[in-house]
Amino acid sequence: MKARGIPEDLLRWVEAFCSERTANIQINGQLSEVQSLPQAGLPQGSPLSPILFLFFNADLVQRQIDSQGGAVAFVDDFTAWVTGSTAQSNREGIEAIINEALDWERRSGATFEAEKTAIIHFAPKTRKSDHDPFTIKGQTVVPQDHVKILGLLMDTRLKYKKHIARAASKGLEAAMELRRLRGLTPAAARQLFTSTVAPVVDYASNVWMHACKDKAMGPINRVQRVGAQAIVGIFLTVATSVAEAEAYIATAQHRFWRRAAKMWTDIHTLPETNPLRRNTDRIRKFRRYHRSPLYQVADALKHIDMETLETINPFTLAPWEARVQAGVEATPQSPIVLGGLMQIATSSSARNELVGFGVAIERQPPRYRKLRLKTLSVTLGARAEQNPFSAELAAMAHALNIVVGVKDYRITLLTSNKAAALTLRNPRQQSDQCPVDLNE
Repeated sequence: MKARGIPEDLLRWVEAFCSERTANIQINGQLSEVQSLPQAGLPQGSPLSPILFLFFNADLVQRQIDSQGGAVAFVDDFTAWVTGSTAQSNREGIEAIINEALDWERRSGATFEAEKTAIIHFAPKTRKSDHDPFTIKGQTVVPQDHVKILGLLMDTRLKYKKHIARAASKGLEAAMELRRLRGLTPAAARQLFTSTVAPVVDYASNVWMHACKDKAMGPINRVQRVGAQAIVGIFLTVATSVAEAEAYIATAQHRFWRRAAKMWTDIHTLPETNPLRRNTDRIRKFRRYHRSPLYQVADALKHIDMETLETINPFTLAPWEARVQAGVEATPQSPIVLGGLMQIATSSSARNELVGFGVAIERQPPRYRKLRLKTLSVTLGARAEQNPFSAELAAMAHALNIVVGVKDYRITLLTSNKAAALTLRNPRQQSDQCPVDLNE
C-alpha cells in the first residue's frame, strides 16, 4: 500500500486494525480464555476486507489489457490470457504468466493449487491446438478441451455446446420445480418463471447467444414449454411460439437480445479509461471476416446513437467529499431560527412529450417582515431524452445555484420525489450524476 501512494496515517491505522487481535470461544454459555491471534487478518465480514484484497493481489492482476493479452480476477479466481497466430507461439507467453504467478505466490504468501489450475487453447480449428503439458509446482497440467470461467463453460472452438446443454438442464430443473407448485395464479407463476427460471438459462447469454441457434435451441425451447405449462397449463406438444404467446412470456432469443442491448449500452456508459469502452471503437473497424460475437451485437444495434449516452462514473462524489444532509419526512417541521427562513420547493413533470420542472422560493426575512414568494418554471427537454427523476435533480441544482451567496438564512429544500432525496443522501453509481454533483 505504501508503494502505491497510500498516506502514512492510513497505513498506520490499517496496521493497528489488523494487529494484536484476540479471540475466545463460547460453547453452551462457557467462555474460553482469550487467546492472541498472531496472524488474524481481518474480522469476518469486515467492509475493509475487499478493499485490502485489491491491494493484496494488485501485483498479480494489474497488467495492461490489449490485443496481446491481459488478466482479470474475481475474488480468488485469476484468469490471464495471451494471443498469437498459433498455440506454439503462445506457449512462451503462458509460461511467463505461470512464472509471474509463482513469483507473486512466494512474495505474498498466497498459495496456488495446481489441481485447480486449467489451461486451454482457443483456436478456430482443432488441428491448430496444442496438447503439450505444462509443469506447475512439479505437477503436470495438460491443456483441456473445456474450462469453467466464472460459471461459464468455454471450449476450444467457442461453440459453447456443453454450456448451453448445462444451462438448459438447470433451467428445466427449475421449471419442473415451478410446475410442482399448485394453486398459483398465472400472474404469480409468470413472475416466478421470470425471477427463478429465466435467470438460470440466461446466465452469461451475452457470451454464447450467437451459438444458440437451430438444434442448440431445442433444449432451451423445452424449458420455455415446461414454464408455459406451469403458468397456463398447456400441453407439452404445443409449438414453442404458441406456448410462449399463451403464457405471455418473452421468447428466449428476445431475452438474449434484450440483455445484449443492455450490455452494449452499459459498455458505452463506462468512463473512457475503461478498456471495454476503448475497445468498442476498435470492434467497429472489422468488416466481413472474423467478426466477433460482440461485433454482431454492435452491428445489430448500430441504429442506437451511443455517443449521446451519459457517462456513469464509478462514484458520483469522492468518499471524502461532504454530502447534502437529506431527510425523508411526511410533513417537515419548520425550525425556529433567529435569522431569516427560506424554503425552496421543487417539482418535475412530463407532459405533451416534454419534461420540465418548477421551483417555488418562499423567503421570510428577519424581524417578521412580509413573506416573499418567487416562482419559475423551465422546460428541460424532450421526453425521449429526459425523465421526471433527472428533472427533479436538475430543479434542485437550479434552486441551489440561485441561493449561492445568501447569508443569515436557514435554507430548506423540499421535494416530493423520494428517489431524488435518497440519491442526494447517498450518491452511487447511477445515471444523472452531473446534477447530483452540482447539488453537492
